[in-house]
Amino acid sequence: MSSSRSPVLTVFNTLGRSKEPFAPLQPGRATMYSCGPTVYRYAHIGNLRSYLMADWLRRFLEAQGYGVTHVKNITDVGHMRQDMVERGEDKVIAAALAEGKTPREIAAFYTDAFLDDERKLGILPAHVFPRASDNINGMIELTSTLISRDYAYEVGGNVYFDVSSKRPASKKAFVRRRIR
Repeated sequence: MSSSRSPVLTVFNTLGRSKEPFAPLQPGRATMYSCGPTVYRYAHIGNLRSYLMADWLRRFLEAQGYGVTHVKNITDVGHMRQDMVERGEDKVIAAALAEGKTPREIAAFYTDAFLDDERKLGILPAHVFPRASDNINGMIELTSTLISRDYAYEVGGNVYFDVSSKRPASKKAFVRRRIR
């Protein structure tokens, strides 16, 4: 990429609350994360719309000459608290009980269905699909870091992001993690 080239994309920076020209952290490279499915049922048109939008963004960046790494998570576990399961708030477990299967079987079936839906729609597969179940220790560590830095707080066994917390000095992410 030539540095004299005009911006290829304008994005809304939610931290700065303004439109800004897209500027990759590394010249010629773009990394993108998009939230993937919680795999307890088939995807619906609203879910698929977000995956299509991420696909279009990726294709646009690639067409502009960027090397893109796309990460899309798979939420294959739900809440870990028994009281939430008993109230039916864990969607993976609720689906498993309703279908007479294990949560793992439900997650595997609907993950395959999701990937098949994306294939049928011509959506490029992400380069990395981290599964929530493979990253629980990292999530606990990240949550502990957010609490220790006063970006989050705990109430009644739940952790909430503190939207009034001080903003980081850097406009880049205040917690960086490396995806396996």
